[in-house]
Amino acid sequence: MIDFLPGTVLKFSESIADNCYSVIEPLFAVTKGLTLSQVCDMTGLEATTIQNWVRRGWVKNPENKRYGEEQVMRIILINMMRGSMQMDQITFLMSYINGSVEDRSDDILPDRELFNKLCSIIYVCSKNPVWDVDSLEKVIDEKIADVNITDETSLNKLRTALRAMVLAILSTQMRDLAQQAFAQLQ
Repeated sequence: MIDFLPGTVLKFSESIADNCYSVIEPLFAVTKGLTLSQVCDMTGLEATTIQNWVRRGWVKNPENKRYGEEQVMRIILINMMRGSMQMDQITFLMSYINGSVEDRSDDILPDRELFNKLCSIIYVCSKNPVWDVDSLEKVIDEKIADVNITDETSLNKLRTALRAMVLAILSTQMRDLAQQAFAQLQ
């Protein structure tokens, strides 16, 4: 079961499982971006962590000290996987799908859509645990069936990256459950 939108401290609801971005989108409709403290509040991350990601080039620089949709979605996506993947692996996956952080024209799937797909797949896996790669592949294929990617190479890259991302997120959830079970023993 998912309690929070992955990568955030925002409450999750089944009604948004296929469009989790809908919870975040209104924040950008009424602002010129989020401040660092607002991004920290949303993600549970420390300001120094986010600033480090920007400094390293993993997240695009904020404009006028405001983090727009692109930056916030990238921060959330990185945060979703960092519990079980090394940062160099996460940044490789992100560039594997979306090339340069500064260039949106090379994206296979924009970060907001990637976030929606990941959340949707994770939700299905949380309701009906997937314990083999073939079943996970079927869930991924179902969830990306509506993606408008005609290039088979790009579609395969997306499938492969999603599999790695989902497995990383699910392994973090499993680790957390194991830690909770262990805590009950003490």
